[in-house]
Amino acid sequence: MAGKEELIGRAVIDADFRARLLADPQGTIEAEGFEVEPELINQLKAMDPVAAEAAARGLDQAFAERKAAS
Repeated sequence: MAGKEELIGRAVIDADFRARLLADPQGTIEAEGFEVEPELINQLKAMDPVAAEAAARGLDQAFAERKAAS
């Protein structure tokens, strides 16, 4: 089963998954079959969804710029 690294990677690249994860961390993690420590679930529950989405958009932009430059 997928773990923390896979979960974070998917959240970075999949906006729909990220939205579900931030809205319902435990339910999304269980539904998708990820195995993570309870501490990560608690961190996700405490996360500000607006700030998380802004950070993800920043990563999307950085990846797009890097791809365009190569």
